[in-house]
Amino acid sequence: MLNLFLILFGLILLAKGADVLIEGALGFSKKLGVSELFTGLTLVAFGTSAPELVVGISASLNNSGIALGNVLGSNVSNIALILGMAVLIKPAPMGKSTMKFEMPFLIIISTVIFSMIIEDSSVISRFDGLILISFLLIFIIYLYMMAKNDKEVQNQLLEDIKDDENDEMGWTKIILLSSIGIIMLAIGGDLTVNNSIKLARIIGISESLIGVTIVAVGTSLPELVTAIAASKKGSNDILLGNIIGSNIFNILTIVGISSLINDIKPDRGLTFDAFYSLILAIILLFGTLLSKKKKVGRPLGFIFILMYIFYIYQSIVLG
Repeated sequence: MLNLFLILFGLILLAKGADVLIEGALGFSKKLGVSELFTGLTLVAFGTSAPELVVGISASLNNSGIALGNVLGSNVSNIALILGMAVLIKPAPMGKSTMKFEMPFLIIISTVIFSMIIEDSSVISRFDGLILISFLLIFIIYLYMMAKNDKEVQNQLLEDIKDDENDEMGWTKIILLSSIGIIMLAIGGDLTVNNSIKLARIIGISESLIGVTIVAVGTSLPELVTAIAASKKGSNDILLGNIIGSNIFNILTIVGISSLINDIKPDRGLTFDAFYSLILAIILLFGTLLSKKKKVGRPLGFIFILMYIFYIYQSIVLG
């Protein structure tokens, strides 16, 4: 039980540490006069994936299979659990850019990850990591160009900045917040990964199973709370774009950086998780395309919830 408590405590530190670090980074960027648009993009991108990134890096340093399991489990949770529950409350529209570029892009990189896992060598190498980082750079350039030409996106990003903004933050506070955030993330990542490894050994299951269940759901909880709150307020217009963007960043940033630190040797059981996350992305795209209003409606949300229940059951069976 102590290991489980420490995992949960580590997850709390990860979530809070990310918030504190982002606040410090925002103050730092304002002091340097960095473009608000670029700051907004960085804030959204890093804010959604920081806990998973720290877990991935910590897992790589410990030669653990949790890194990839966490990414795949988080991506399944984002669509099947978070989006599923949110659209049961209020259907979410899919924007044109999400439908034409981001969804196909997610399907492509999900296919790439699936291919990397099932290939004979079954190792995601540093070279594979470079490929993923290259995809990440392409995606960031796309986001910047899209935001630069889309006033609605610009307004949303600038609103995100204003929500986290503190007037004239001094250097002392910036350094203090950034330092505290980094320390919280480091301790949280270490507690989560090390105790997940210990718990897996005590129970006699694979580390990857802990990664796709407890750790994945834990690192996705902030997004779940935010998504449900937005749906209840009737303001989930950007919900879908945020979830798809988070899934893309999870794969490219976390797996990319983690594999640059150390080769990732996927557990064979993760073949199912990689395939499942790919299938969910395909169902999401075509399910929305076939709907009259181009929205992710309640029927699709109900299907996603059922798919998530099946996913957890199947993960336990395979584990």
